[in-house]
Amino acid sequence: MPGPVFLEGERVELRVTEREDIDLLQRVRTDPELRTAMTFTEPQTREQVEEFYENTISTDNGDSNFVVCVDGEPVGEANLFRVEADHGEIAYWLDRDARGEGYATEAVSLLLDYAFDTRGLHRVVAKVVDFNDASRALLERLGFEEEGRFREHIFLRGEYRDVSFFGLLREGYSSGIW
Repeated sequence: MPGPVFLEGERVELRVTEREDIDLLQRVRTDPELRTAMTFTEPQTREQVEEFYENTISTDNGDSNFVVCVDGEPVGEANLFRVEADHGEIAYWLDRDARGEGYATEAVSLLLDYAFDTRGLHRVVAKVVDFNDASRALLERLGFEEEGRFREHIFLRGEYRDVSFFGLLREGYSSGIW
């Protein structure tokens, strides 16, 4: 079971990522559909994921890592990381069975509320690989704007893919649209 509830929406809870979530993290990092969209290209053993947890998630580095839960069950993850001064980056994913229900929009909205209202950030950024239309649509729905594109930036699915960079300023975000 994921850690305690940190942020709560109407249908989604963001719970603190705990050591008990390592199996979930490893599963995602090996699932062909999810790992490719997140640009993980190499298999990761449990020991490697444990090392990632120890060196990244459980450290006091300013990152905030959450398991997305619906009815108490983990269905994904939402993270705020690379936080520096007044800006940070987000990343998120949902299991296949949880997509199309608005859970990702609600989870990312909660994460943005936290980034802007609690952490006091001025700017949040996100990256999307060119084939991830759902993620692009989610970001645009929440007010993000495409700010740039690295052409043929990463090799995925047998070819070089573009990566788009999105940004959202605090004044461009409408809190609680979910």
